[in-house]
Amino acid sequence: MKFNTKKGGPTAGSERKSMKMEADELMEKIKGCVKEALEEQKAEGEGGDEGDPAVEAAPADIAAIIEQAMDVVAEKRKSRKEAGEDLGDVTADEVLEAVAEIIDAAGGEDEAKADDEPTEDEEKAGEGEEEGKGRKAAPRPTSRKAAPASRPAPAQRKYSSIYLSRGTSGGGSDKKTIPPAIQLARAIKCLDVFGRHDPDAASFYARKKYGDAEMSREFKALSATNPGGGGYLIPEVYLADIVELLYAKTVIFGLGAQKVPMANGNLNIPRMTSGARATWGGEGRKIAKSQPAFGNIKLSAKRLEAIVPQTRELLMSTDFSADQIFANDLTRRMELGLDFGAMFGKGGEFQPLGVFADKEVEHLDATKLNNTDLASAAGVITADFPVFVRSKVLAKNVDDAHLGWAMNSVLEGFFMNMKTTTGAYIYRDEMTGGKLLGFPYLVSNQITTSDGGTTELAFGNWSDLLVGEQMGLETYTTLDGSWVDEAGVQHNAFEENLAATRALMYVDIAARHKESFIHVSNIKAF
Repeated sequence: MKFNTKKGGPTAGSERKSMKMEADELMEKIKGCVKEALEEQKAEGEGGDEGDPAVEAAPADIAAIIEQAMDVVAEKRKSRKEAGEDLGDVTADEVLEAVAEIIDAAGGEDEAKADDEPTEDEEKAGEGEEEGKGRKAAPRPTSRKAAPASRPAPAQRKYSSIYLSRGTSGGGSDKKTIPPAIQLARAIKCLDVFGRHDPDAASFYARKKYGDAEMSREFKALSATNPGGGGYLIPEVYLADIVELLYAKTVIFGLGAQKVPMANGNLNIPRMTSGARATWGGEGRKIAKSQPAFGNIKLSAKRLEAIVPQTRELLMSTDFSADQIFANDLTRRMELGLDFGAMFGKGGEFQPLGVFADKEVEHLDATKLNNTDLASAAGVITADFPVFVRSKVLAKNVDDAHLGWAMNSVLEGFFMNMKTTTGAYIYRDEMTGGKLLGFPYLVSNQITTSDGGTTELAFGNWSDLLVGEQMGLETYTTLDGSWVDEAGVQHNAFEENLAATRALMYVDIAARHKESFIHVSNIKAF
């Protein structure tokens, strides 16, 4: 259905007649939507009483909304035309979108004033009216502010009460009760799945499927940024919650790693490699010179990527539990990628340089300590070994604010089972509380245990580990693409009725002070 906006010529009269017919059809369509919404409200016990003007609209009222919507569309198209965009005929979708914006503007003002207390006279007037109408309560009068000049004047409240979602609009207080993981899944589904990478369509589905007005507005703002390159950023408000959710699950951030922004994909961070010191002198003697030396840390964005396959039935579902499953799977894969890069990254163009692989970090081999009080020649460590490792790091004057251990579950069990000669557990009580020798530890089973039973650990000040972040999370979902999984098996979404969400982040990881860490390998855990 389209509105033809051309004027003049021999067919101008017939075109105006056609526009009128189309407007009548649109009015009937809106009336049908209103009727359906009122029936739903009545079924749920939330609709107004019969005859209430707040829930009934005359055809003239609807016509007024359509007329105002057409003015809004005209203003938008004028701006787009001035920007050089090639415009076709006005579509019904444009008009319906403008209608929704007008209603949102009216509803937003009333919701913002909902907490205003009525005056004493208004309370008395309301009580009197309530007595006159029986059980039916009078609406609370509210004051209004003038609408900004740049936005069309909102329609009256009686229009917006018809179209606004029941209860709340889903954008304010509701959002606070929705976990970030669910927000992530819903944002991706609206943008990548339902909206097919069109922010305007995503805005529509955010309202239709989730009743989330705030998400809808963010997608509207996103459409103005014209994201390209095949992917779309998750809206910024949601992004802040999602990135924190992802980081909270990682070992490195759990131990205190810090993130720094990389606006242009590269960052040079100056650091002091040696400091000046005070010296002793005597009368008439020259003061000895000493000065600090400086170096720098260079971070350059590297692409962290993951493909998360899901069945289309699960991905298209709007159930809370389905959203949770999808979000957990996606954040888990990105979390593992961050941890792996921070610990085992080889450096170079495509990977960060991890603590376990950094040659400037101190490395110990448990089989070569040549001290049986600490470990045997086979790498079987004693209860004195963790004390030795801790002392090695603290001897370098490392800040102990975020010292911590990273190990796998096998080595955790080995430490917890260490006993004295009388059979008492040495570390178990403390480790039950998440600490070893007074410092926290976290477990990552990406730290492997070999077939021979050897494993490794790291200890250090994790706040000296910097994670540079160029941008947030970027997603793209395909419903008909192909990909190869970790086992080398190729999958086709169309044939297997699957969907694949590709997640991207651009980050780099580096240790600010190499001396803050120590890595121990070849620990015999069983």
